[in-house]
Amino acid sequence: MMEKLRTAVVGLAFGEELMDEAGDCKHFECAGGYARTPATREAFAKKFGVKAYSSYEEILADDEVDAVLIATPNDTHREYAVKAAGAGKHVFLEKPIGNSVEAGRAIIEGCEKAGVTLFVGHMARRSSQFRMAKKMIDAGELGQVVLVEANRSHRGGMDVEEGQWRFYRERCPGGPVMQLSAHDFDTLYYLFGPIKSICAKIRRLATPGEIEDTGVMAVEFESGVLGYVGTAYTIPPTTFTNIYGTEAALMMNRQERTVTLVDKSGRREDRAPALPVNPFTDELDHFARCALFGEKPETGGEEAMQALAAVLAAIKSAEEGRTVELAEILQ
Repeated sequence: MMEKLRTAVVGLAFGEELMDEAGDCKHFECAGGYARTPATREAFAKKFGVKAYSSYEEILADDEVDAVLIATPNDTHREYAVKAAGAGKHVFLEKPIGNSVEAGRAIIEGCEKAGVTLFVGHMARRSSQFRMAKKMIDAGELGQVVLVEANRSHRGGMDVEEGQWRFYRERCPGGPVMQLSAHDFDTLYYLFGPIKSICAKIRRLATPGEIEDTGVMAVEFESGVLGYVGTAYTIPPTTFTNIYGTEAALMMNRQERTVTLVDKSGRREDRAPALPVNPFTDELDHFARCALFGEKPETGGEEAMQALAAVLAAIKSAEEGRTVELAEILQ
């Protein structure tokens, strides 16, 4: 029988979405779920044919659970992850790693001390489009990359209500910069390496919540590449990444599911990824292989800290009206 990583899920709102994609995993297996509301955890258990845990402590005490998947609000990540590590459970933590550098480092330290795998769910980089883009960049098909544009937006900020954690700036600093742009910051780190500095404007313009809902960020990479990252929590779904090189440009649109290569003569060519990948299944199975067989997480603690530092640098830049280097955040 194939070895499986038996994983309990905490935070069933998004956790259920992840488990909907887990059926094709070779090594990841859902063992059960916990939510504070009994009806929620019972419905989850019935849907997936797993155990409904009555408390987080019950999960940690269960010797048949190898790992915990944490999809709770950002500001609770530290508590859940450190407790899981202390109980000897491997940790899959939905992005971001936390709301602060201190929280992120405490999670990394706790997992390292316990000798368990820490895997952070930055799934966007795993899409077929970005895997193909990485190969093209590395092969020199675009020439020297000089500029990148990315935008990830939707209307989630129009639906927040008082009492929900995303309503409050203290619990969700930066609004979509934390919730959405974190995906882009990780993906751009994957494609182009570390970000050096960020200059940002972030505003609350239309959301009923306390959070900001719109951000524009000018990004400089250590490699010299320049970029723009935009986000809004109050507009129709918009997700694109455009990469511009001296030989060609690559335009990727998630909504239209298109990838277009434009060469230096202006000729346009549709490009489809050769091997479509389900990013959710891919990351869950990779997590399982890391925990079971000692593979290195592609998005472990240090990679997650780079994305978090970019978010925090953008927030600090907007607050103080200046360019902020990531080294200042991470020092």
